[in-house]
Order: sequence, then structure tokens, then C-alpha cells
Amino acid sequence: MPLVLGADMQGPEAWLLLLLLLASLAGRCPAGELETPELVTVVLGQDARLPCLYRGGPDEQVAQVAWARADAAEGARELALLHAQYGLHVGPAYEGRVERPPPRGPLDGAVLLRNAVQADEGEYECRVSTFPAGSFQARLRLRVLVPPLPSLNPGPALEEGQGLTLAASCTAEGSPAPNVTWDTEVKGTMSSRTFEHSRSAAVTSEFRLVPSRSMNGRPLTCVVSHPGLLQDQRITHILQVAYLAEASVRGLEDQKLWQIGREGTTLKCLSEGQPPPTYNWTRLDGPLPSGVRVEGDTLGFPPLTAEHSGVYVCHVSNDLSWREAQVTVEVLDPAEATGKQVDLVSASVVVVGVIAGLLLCLLVVVVVLMSRYHRRKARQMTQKYEEELTLTRENSIRRLHSHHSDPRSQPEESVGLRAEGHPDSLKDNSSCSVMSEEPEGRSYSTLTTVREIETQTELLAPSSGCERAEGEEDRDEGIKQAMSHFVQENGTLRAKPTGNGIYINGRGHLV
Repeated sequence: MPLVLGADMQGPEAWLLLLLLLASLAGRCPAGELETPELVTVVLGQDARLPCLYRGGPDEQVAQVAWARADAAEGARELALLHAQYGLHVGPAYEGRVERPPPRGPLDGAVLLRNAVQADEGEYECRVSTFPAGSFQARLRLRVLVPPLPSLNPGPALEEGQGLTLAASCTAEGSPAPNVTWDTEVKGTMSSRTFEHSRSAAVTSEFRLVPSRSMNGRPLTCVVSHPGLLQDQRITHILQVAYLAEASVRGLEDQKLWQIGREGTTLKCLSEGQPPPTYNWTRLDGPLPSGVRVEGDTLGFPPLTAEHSGVYVCHVSNDLSWREAQVTVEVLDPAEATGKQVDLVSASVVVVGVIAGLLLCLLVVVVVLMSRYHRRKARQMTQKYEEELTLTRENSIRRLHSHHSDPRSQPEESVGLRAEGHPDSLKDNSSCSVMSEEPEGRSYSTLTTVREIETQTELLAPSSGCERAEGEEDRDEGIKQAMSHFVQENGTLRAKPTGNGIYINGRGHLV
């Protein structure tokens, strides 16, 4: 049965009576529960939804929902009152900022706090009066995120050659404390400090480096992250490092351009720096010739004459320092330039000729040394060969003499040698043997073949003409000595009786 208030009971008295009535009925019905999160987070300036949902029986009804700010210092402060019959009532401190969000269910006591500010952060209490279950209450905490507004402050002017110097500092303040880092390819060090305030915290990060010209124009980015930001905030600073590079002059690479009568010749001064440098041209041995134009870093010449020869100086300076470079200009007559080219070619030819001559001499020396070396080796080999032949010949003669003079000779030894073509020829490749028998009936075989004697004599033949003649005489002498051991009889040669025979097998072959 729904509760109906009388027409004469309105205002605070009616609300108080209703609360007392509901409280008296709370112990008679089973208790329901409230669904309320412990923490609600909202970004500064956005709307905060404060949920409070009652879970009860199907016959239970929510009579009203009361919202209050629970402040320990100031006590409870009314936020809003939702009544099933009279609707929404907003406290004076929040007039115009509290609404009832859709969907508006009979058991849903959520409210919407518009345009949350940092002062709204704190604890809120939801008290639900139901019929017939009674009253229920729950608390939640509202957290207002204050996104940081980062700022970047460049450090003092950077100059090449300085030590560790502050390049920039980045500061961000918010609630809770933001995170500040650096994104850069420049090598350096960073440090951070945090300053706590009553409702926020400020973080300052510094980036320090050792300035060099390679850092000039490079980006240095401060990156700030915070839960109240949808994405990180980035602030980029372009480094400016003051420096001045060494100066140099270009334009004298081709000497053909610097001849009398040439037009359009220029000298260009090369340098760079921060801030951008200025250029100035002077002549070391006097003022600039008439007609010479100075256009920043370029020095332009009119048609060249002999008076344009001289030493020119380029001065480069900026706020940091100054540099200079000088070159010597020599304007040549075309004929002199050709003569110099001819002299250069002649000198090159002479150098090449000298080198070729040295190489040729070296080659001749190598050939002579190699020839002498091979000649000496051939002479040594010839001497060794002749010594071996002499020893061989002496051994052969000694062996033949031993056959002739041995007293142990047999009474009858004969060797038949078949002569093919000429009876005196000893160069037949066939071996001749004569079988003879002793009176006792023993048979003897051949002596050493004539081919062996011939081979021994042929080894004595040298290659040269004079030596060949001597060799032939020696060979004839050897043949004569060999023939002295044989007796020619009926076209055959019989060995003279000798006692130097040796039996080498059972058949009695005499060697």
C-alpha cells in the first residue's frame, strides 16, 4: 500500500516524518543492497556520474534517495534529494550543476554532477529509503584529474666548446603528478624534481648536454604523460649551438681558367656557422684591383690581366668567433702556360725514361748473373762426369789386364764370336759364345760379351770436336787391348788361354 502524505504536511516536516516511518519499517523486512563503486574518476571540466543502484525484492519501492558531500572538516553538505513523488531537489551549493541522468529507473538513484572542478574531489554518501525494507547507505570517492599544462624553457645560449650545459627545462603541473621525459637523438643527461601542492604536484625535468656543432638544428622534445590526457603532450625545442667552421677558398682548381683575357673567373669562400657568418674580401699586398666585385662569399673578377695576380684573403666572422683563409692567384700568359705544360710533359718523359733505363739495367744484370750461374753449374757437372768416365775407363783397363796376366788360366778356352758384316766390328748387339771342352770333359760358357766392352769404350766419347778425336783414339786403343785377349781363327775369335775363369753354374760357364 503506497504511502500518501496529507495536503497539510509539506516541506521539511513531511520529509522528516517520512524518513522516521521508513526507519521504523526497516527491521521488519529483509534487507536489500546498494551497488556503488568505491572510486569515480573524472577529468577536470567534464561531467561526473555518481551511481547508486538499489537491489531489492520485486515488491520493494524506493521512496527517496538523498546525496550528500561528506566533508570531515565542514560536515555533511546536501547535494541532491530524489523523491519518487516530488522529483529532484538540489542543494544550494550545487544549484544548476546536478541532474538526474537517463535512464531513470525506479530503483536507480544516480545523479550527474556537471562541469566537475577540483574542489568537487572528495567523498559522497548515497542514502536510499525504501518501502518496506527501510534505509540503506553507501559511500564513494570522486577523483578529479587535473591534466597538466607543460611548458618548456630553453637554457642559456649554447656555444661549441662549453662543458656540460643546461639545454632546456620542462615543467608540468597536474593532479596527480605528471610524468615528464625527453625524446631526442642528442646525447645528454636528464634530471627531475617534484614539488607537491595542496591539490596538485609540479614536476620539472632538465636536460643537459655538451654542445657541439653536430647538435645544431637537432630537435629536443619534452614528453608529458598523465592519466587525464588522451595522448601524451609533446613540446619540441630546436637546439641552437653557436659555432664557426674553418674557412677555405675554392676556385683555383683549374689553372687554365687563370690566364690573361679569361672572363667569369671567381673565388668562393667556404665556411659555415651559427649564427650565419658574414664574409669580407681583402688583398694582402694592397687594395682590391678595380673591377673586382665582392658578392658575399664570392669574389668576381673582370677579364683577367697581370695586375690581378696576388694574395687574396677571405675573412669570416659571427658573434662567436672569426676565421680567415688566403690564396695566391697567378694570372699567366697563354704562351707561358703552354711552355709550362710542355716542360711538365718533358719532365714526365724524362722521369719515365730514367725509370725504364733502370729497369733495363736491372734486367741485364739479372740475365748476366743467371747465365754465369748456369755456366758454372754446367762446368761442374762436366768435370764430375769426366771424373766418373775416367774412373770407369781405368777400372775396365785394370780388369782387362787382370784377365791377361792371371796365371790361373785354363789350357784351352775358346769363345766364338760371330762377325756380321765386318770381322773387326765389335758393335753387334748379339752376344757370341763359344763352347769348349776341357780334356776332362767339362764344358765352359762364354766370357763377357763384346757388347759390354763396346759400351765401356763408348762411355768415353765426349761431345766436342777435339775431345771426340781423343775419344776415338782411346776407343781404338781399348779395342786393341781387348783384341789382345783373343785369337782370330776361321772367322771366329777364340780367347787366349787364361787362368782367370770363374764357374758360375753347374754347366761350367766360364766368365
